[in-house]
Amino acid sequence: MYLSYYVLNLSEIVLTIHNYWMTLPVPVTFDPHELSNCLYIFPEYGVRVQSHEKFSHKKRAICTKAVPFILDKYVNYDIGACNGDSLPAFQWKKRRYWQMKTVLVLGLLVLFFVAPNAALCETPSLVTADEVMVKIKLGLPAEYDNVIIKGNLTSDQLGLTAKEILRIPFEVEMPTDEPMAANSSIVIKNSTIDGLVDFNNTVFHKQVSFENTFFVENASFRHSLFNGEVSFAKCVFNKTGDFTGSQFKGKASFLQTCFGGIASFVSTQFGSIADFSLATFCSVASFKDAKFSGPVGFMETRFCNCAEFVLGQYAADATFDRTYFAGDANFSGSTFSQVAKFNGTQFKNETSFEGAHFTGSAQFLKPVFNNTIKFNSAQFDKATCFTQARFAGPAYFTSAKFNDLVEFMECDFLGSSTFNQSDFRIDAVFNNASFHGPSDFLGANFMGFADFGGSQFAHDTDFCNASFLGAADFSRSTFNKKINFHGAQFKKNVNFESVRVNTINLTKARYEWLFLHWDSVDHLEFDDAAYQTLINNYKRLKWLKDSYYCHSTYTSESSSKAARNHSWIINAVESIILGNRPLGKSS
Repeated sequence: MYLSYYVLNLSEIVLTIHNYWMTLPVPVTFDPHELSNCLYIFPEYGVRVQSHEKFSHKKRAICTKAVPFILDKYVNYDIGACNGDSLPAFQWKKRRYWQMKTVLVLGLLVLFFVAPNAALCETPSLVTADEVMVKIKLGLPAEYDNVIIKGNLTSDQLGLTAKEILRIPFEVEMPTDEPMAANSSIVIKNSTIDGLVDFNNTVFHKQVSFENTFFVENASFRHSLFNGEVSFAKCVFNKTGDFTGSQFKGKASFLQTCFGGIASFVSTQFGSIADFSLATFCSVASFKDAKFSGPVGFMETRFCNCAEFVLGQYAADATFDRTYFAGDANFSGSTFSQVAKFNGTQFKNETSFEGAHFTGSAQFLKPVFNNTIKFNSAQFDKATCFTQARFAGPAYFTSAKFNDLVEFMECDFLGSSTFNQSDFRIDAVFNNASFHGPSDFLGANFMGFADFGGSQFAHDTDFCNASFLGAADFSRSTFNKKINFHGAQFKKNVNFESVRVNTINLTKARYEWLFLHWDSVDHLEFDDAAYQTLINNYKRLKWLKDSYYCHSTYTSESSSKAARNHSWIINAVESIILGNRPLGKSS
């Protein structure tokens, strides 16, 4: 009773030592190879926790939950050497080692000594798995708190009588692979199951709850049906947790659950609320072809390895706010029918939303993409927001379709950005964005207002053959290298007020009103038609000064080009004449 409360409110317990932890002068890291005889491993933190053999299962379960919380909440961990360190590497390593030990010791001591003895020191009762299975078979409530269940829990036994279950494995032949029914409620909390859990192909007609339970061995619920509410909140799956092909008719809670091994939810169906908030997936997590009929939450969830959400279907709101993806994240072909939120989400490795369909609004406020991100052929039907997104690697939006307002305001594109052949059917806002690498809008279609005001383009920018059906604003922008509008079409006004352009290509570009002062351009790539069109544009605007200087530059460059051409002809003739001279004669 008290255990769950104190684990859940660990932040209140450790608040008294918060100030100490916050004053650590350097990022804390920990070498897992410096400890031996370790029981618990936290690969997402690079930390192992040493525990004594006489620890009760209760205390072991607490360790598995307390350590990640302490590290997440109070330790600014950063594996590797610090930039600008003045101390030798081995001294930093030693310093971090003792700081980490101090943090772990303080956290665990506070938890163990402040919590009441009833919560931590009470010896759990030992229950056999056969006893649990007999209750389930007889339809009696299987309710246990603070116990160790020894043995295997398997759905095969539900096809037997109670007496037969107790005689397994000596006298009874196991039934065939037909669906088994569990007619009783199952409530096992604050406990440890020391054995295999195999409820494959089982129908659970009533409530199923394993809150705060430690699964020592593999736990499998493949192709099972849960008709009532299900809770695996705060559980620890030490090995594989398999829910492939299962159906959850009621609410399914995996709040603060830790999956130490592979977690499989392939083709799983969630009929109501699905909550994976604050969960930790230490190994591969697969939600391929999963269907969520109700709201689903992965808020502040940690994926420490690959996360696969290919072909997922989200009928209601899907929330991934502040989620951490340490490995590859794949949402290719997924469908989001309502609001999709990825606010403050971190993607450390390659990420793909290729072919994804966002029927509802898509929110990517302040996400961090540290590697390649692909939205190729993705479709956004409602308002889409990428405000203050950080793209540290290449960003691909090739052939993406934005059917409503899309905002890339104040985004940082540190690598290349590709929007070629993309459709922006309403307004496209790239206000105050920074493009540090090459940016490609080749053949893009801007059907509404295109706002690039105040943006910075540090590398080449390509709008070749792009189409602007609405007004386009590039005011206050800076183009440090070349901007290419070859073949671009502007149906309405184009604003380049207060810009700085290094080189611009307007060859075959078509426009009526181009508000670009001549003194804002360092160089216009030479083309007779491009110069004549720009000069005529200045005359329409009655910018006489700009028209004069543009014409002067055009005349000068024309003369230089003609001289170069004449020089080439003269040199060619001289080469021919000199090459036909009789041998032995010199100049």
